[in-house]
Order: sequence, then C-alpha cells, then structure tokens
Amino acid sequence: MDEKQSDTKGLAMMVAAEVKKSIIKSNMQPGTKLPSESELTLTFGMSRSTIREAMNLLKAENIVEIKRGKGTFVSSQTGMTKDPLGLDFINQPGLLEALLEARLLIEQEIAFLAALRAEEKDIEILEEIINKMNESKDHSEEFTLLDVEFHSAVAQCTHNDVLHKVIPIICESIRKAYPETVHSKGSFERALKSHVNIFNAIKARDVMKARYEVEKHIRQTLDDIKIMEGLHEKIISSINGVNT
Repeated sequence: MDEKQSDTKGLAMMVAAEVKKSIIKSNMQPGTKLPSESELTLTFGMSRSTIREAMNLLKAENIVEIKRGKGTFVSSQTGMTKDPLGLDFINQPGLLEALLEARLLIEQEIAFLAALRAEEKDIEILEEIINKMNESKDHSEEFTLLDVEFHSAVAQCTHNDVLHKVIPIICESIRKAYPETVHSKGSFERALKSHVNIFNAIKARDVMKARYEVEKHIRQTLDDIKIMEGLHEKIISSINGVNT
C-alpha cells in the first residue's frame, strides 16, 4: 500500500467512526436511511471514493446496509457480523454439542428473566409466533425460521439489550441442529410442545417453570441428535456386515 492509499484508508476509517458515532448518538433505528453519498461528501469535505470506502467499512461490520439505487440504511442487526463468535473456526465435529451446552447455561436464565419482565406486548408477539408454529405440519424450513424468531422474542422479553445480542449463538445452534434432528421420529411434535410449554410458563410469570421447560427442550434436542447418531451407526454396521 503506497502513501496515498494509506492516507485514503485512514480518512475512510475516520469517516466510518464518525458515522458510527452519529448512528449511536442519534439512536437511529434499523432501516433508518443515512444521508446520501454526495451529502456526506459535503459534510466531511472528503472525496466520493473516501466516503464510499467508509460505507464499505461500516457494511463489513454490519452497521449499515447498502441497497443499490436506494441508498444506505442502518442494519437490522447492527454491529452483528455473520459469524460474531468465530464459530467457523471452531472444531466442527464438536460444534453442535458445544452450542447446545452453551444454550443450557445461557438460555435458562434468559427464560427466567423473560417470565419476570415480559410486558403484554411481548406476550402477544410470542403468542402470535406459537400460533404460526401450531399451523406447521412438520419440520419445514418455515418452522425452523419460526423457531429462531421465537427464541429471539423470548430474549427480547428480558428487555436486556446485551442478552438480546447473545441470541445469534442460539440461532446458530438451532440452524445447525435442524438437519441433525429433522428425521428423528417424533422430534417435531416434541419441539412444538416444548415451545408451547415455554410460552405458557412465561405468560403465567412462572420463572422456575420457564427455566425448567427451556432446559428440558434443549436436553430433548440433544437426545434427538444422539438418536440420529445411533441410527447412523446401525446403518454403517449393517453395510459393513453385508460387505464382509
């Protein structure tokens, strides 16, 4: 990188930092449109290329979304990158089990606080998701998305912004667990019942019940994975037996 490129990079980083501060200070909500490239050029007295690079830096951090022909907007998951915990670099064979173990430690307490702090509007959101889940017939992609939405809504019930940011690890666990449990007999019915039980506990403000139902739900998921692993082992053993 030559001196000119280095200067441009430094200026872009400075502009990105200022825009980020402005988003935070103004409490801009997801979807808020930012000033245009030409407006930012005038505001900062920088070239278009510098402003463009600054926006790309913010995009890389998932602070903004750039929509071609429409403009730049505050991201829906501000500051949360696709792999915030670096899960892609963790030992993959043991990743799902590690994620579920993390859920056991974290999500029980999230449910506890959710039952304690949920407001009526939070309960209504949870109930709407549960109703949609009840309309599902099986472990479809739609059900998996509702599963993620439900756990995100439970975290929102805590009214703790930090806990709400922890949700990506839970969502990643759900996403990775789906192909592992989708063919396990009765897993859909168990999952649906668990979510209904968690909702009912939160609605009843029963903090201990909410905690218990979440623990039970996650342990059932672990059991479903072990069932599938056992089935795979049986199939492999059968094939090896035939071949020998």
